[in-house]
Amino acid sequence: MDIVKKLIEDTYPEVVAWRRDFHMYPEISGAEQRTAGKIAEILKKLPMEVQENAGGYGVIGLLRGSKPGRTIALRADIDALPIKEQNDHGFASKHEGKMHACGHDGHTAILLGTAVILSRLKDEIAGNIKFIFQPSEEQAPIGGALPMIEAGALENPQVDAILGLHIWPNLEKGKVGVKNGALMASSDPITIEVFGRNGHASAPHEGVDALVAGCQIVNTLQTIISRSINPQEAAVITIGKMQSGTKYNVISDYAKLEGTVRTLNPEVRRKVEQRIREVVSGVCQAAGVRGEVNYAYGYPALLNDSKMSDLLREVAHEILPKEALTEIEKPAMGGEDFANYLQKVPGAFFWLGSEEQASYPIHHPKFDFDENIMKTGMEIMANSAIRYLGKESSHE
Repeated sequence: MDIVKKLIEDTYPEVVAWRRDFHMYPEISGAEQRTAGKIAEILKKLPMEVQENAGGYGVIGLLRGSKPGRTIALRADIDALPIKEQNDHGFASKHEGKMHACGHDGHTAILLGTAVILSRLKDEIAGNIKFIFQPSEEQAPIGGALPMIEAGALENPQVDAILGLHIWPNLEKGKVGVKNGALMASSDPITIEVFGRNGHASAPHEGVDALVAGCQIVNTLQTIISRSINPQEAAVITIGKMQSGTKYNVISDYAKLEGTVRTLNPEVRRKVEQRIREVVSGVCQAAGVRGEVNYAYGYPALLNDSKMSDLLREVAHEILPKEALTEIEKPAMGGEDFANYLQKVPGAFFWLGSEEQASYPIHHPKFDFDENIMKTGMEIMANSAIRYLGKESSHE
């Protein structure tokens, strides 16, 4: 029997128990104290060095192989969301208004199981494996990756490559999705403020209407995508919130717009920002108001390294049924903090399919997944680390 498969079967009951524990006690971004403590407690029982409080409540485990070699990092995010769970299974959230609605409980359990498996193969490993348990992935635009990088997550020893995964309900259960290049979008929050002058609603000519100018800005921003960006490039501008006015019969002197920009190409990202500033300036000048744009660069686009994606393909081809490996044709326009690691070292992110007939999307109060998919996640992660570090075979 394949030694990794055997170790997964041996470890799986613990992995399920860990996942359910994390699910019952979810902690949102920046407050993952209990979660981090349990992760560290588990890692400290393994033959590895453990660093706590890395860039917040981050935890890093370092497994040194029996021989020198390269270093690969494996990463999982550990935070939950401020969502009231609507599931009624026995391990539903015990923290009111908080829930693991994005699968991070599964990611964390998968990586802990992978750490156990690879620790038991320590004597056969040439090189090092870092297990990065990252907080605050949901806290865009500045999540937990950059603080962990600043805390040395990719150093001592220097990380040569990195892998991560996301449980994905838009991909059939049991499948693994891989893609070269852009897999997920950059995620940039924008705030636009418009300053006018109050007046009575019956005499609009005596005021300067910030609300009308704000509405014009919202409408004109949409022409950036349709008229300024190459139609073969992906880009999204969404204004999700607008606040203006104090009373029904008062001309508004202030409007505030909040939204997000999603792109896959760094050049398109810069172009969109430039055009937003130009549109706001032009509309405000025409309306006689003053406008200010705060464009914050959040998570960059997640750009998979082709060699690391090929590594995932090779491993998946060997250990999974042929139909399980899926080539992702179209990237998602959602953001992912893992992208920040890929700005520093080559790596790849893959999707672990969880779609079933009655499945719900991520961030839904009824989101859940079949725990059996965690076996596939562990198998891909463990074998990919072994393959990258140069072990001749993951079989006995």
